[in-house]
Amino acid sequence: MKPVIINFKELKTGTYHFNITLTSQELELEDIEFKLTSPISTHIRIYKNRNNYEMEIQSHFKLLLTCSRCLKEFESDFSEKDNFYLKQNVEGLENLENESTFSDEDAYTIFFQDEQLDIAPLIREQVILSLPLRPLCSDNCQIPEYKSEVENIDPRWQKLLELKNKI
Repeated sequence: MKPVIINFKELKTGTYHFNITLTSQELELEDIEFKLTSPISTHIRIYKNRNNYEMEIQSHFKLLLTCSRCLKEFESDFSEKDNFYLKQNVEGLENLENESTFSDEDAYTIFFQDEQLDIAPLIREQVILSLPLRPLCSDNCQIPEYKSEVENIDPRWQKLLELKNKI
């Protein structure tokens, strides 16, 4: 996976904006059940206040999906936004393990030890988690009707067919 490194040592207090474009090969997304039809355009906003950081990752991309009803392929636009708290503190991670309660902020906190952080796995995760469980090509998509060929039915199933026709 191609690393996307943010170097926090160079950041002073304030807000920073970064724009990057990544391909499916760079994020190792080729062998998954969908296909990217456009590069992933990502905007990263980082706000630094003392030793605390807030990071927003907003990505735009298109996926080629298979409709779960009609089984036709279709293209869909996605726009995903995630927020994270970043803390450069190994002690914070140890303190988190000893806590008995877990806050909402803790769920979105990323602890890092060095002066830099690779955010490529976060962008990859954002794309994968955006995939709908049952993609639909449209809201009014219908399941296609399939007709069986009664003439070519195995004679062993004939009695079952007669029973079905009675009902």
